Amino acid sequence: MAGYSSLDRPPAIPLWRQIELALLSRIERGDLKIGERLPGENVLAPTFGVTRNTVRRALAELALKGLVRIEHGRGAFIERKVFYGLGQRSTFRENLRDNDLFASSTILECVEIPASPDVADKLEIAPGAPVVVFQTVGRASGMAVSVTNHHLRADLFPDAAQLIRGFSCISEVYARFGFTAVRRARCEISAALPSPEEARHLEQSRTSPILEVRSVKVSALGVALDYTLARFCSERVSAYFENE
Repeated sequence: MAGYSSLDRPPAIPLWRQIELALLSRIERGDLKIGERLPGENVLAPTFGVTRNTVRRALAELALKGLVRIEHGRGAFIERKVFYGLGQRSTFRENLRDNDLFASSTILECVEIPASPDVADKLEIAPGAPVVVFQTVGRASGMAVSVTNHHLRADLFPDAAQLIRGFSCISEVYARFGFTAVRRARCEISAALPSPEEARHLEQSRTSPILEVRSVKVSALGVALDYTLARFCSERVSAYFENE
């Protein structure tokens, strides 16, 4: 198979380790892209002239390093661990840029609804007051990493349900309505299992945990603007608090 080198025999380095290094070299060169599915064990084994168990060991080592995601019944996929800083002013786009990854998002839904008591408390508004809720799937160079629900105060973001559809980043939405110095005032992290819908959007197993990050974003004057619930794939994202 083109792009895969032969192994040294007799091996000074274990065969599984040579396969791991060969695949790692292709990942680092960019020959294998994030989200790309590797050839199956039944293809890689004869290519390298080894048993499927040897290939399986190499893939398992890459998975431990966060470079490969193994899905039973689907195969092995190239990915990277994203180190995601939760600072007062950090954004999704900036975090991915710091990881040398391209940020993109898709809006799944955008509706205006009455605020639940919990959302109203976070946004410091009356229960039942209108909020604009939009849900997005965030991707890192094509790899699904997050499903996020934004709850915006409708009085501060008039007609946002119609206007938001033309934006690709929440920071653009803030700026469109005149909020350019938005910061994260509160942040909580917990672990949970994904719902079937969340697992589908994150392209992960329902048995793999997710990180739930709840944040309140405020304006330069301290006015609550956006209550955000972000669910990150824990196999692909490692979140940490930044000192600012």
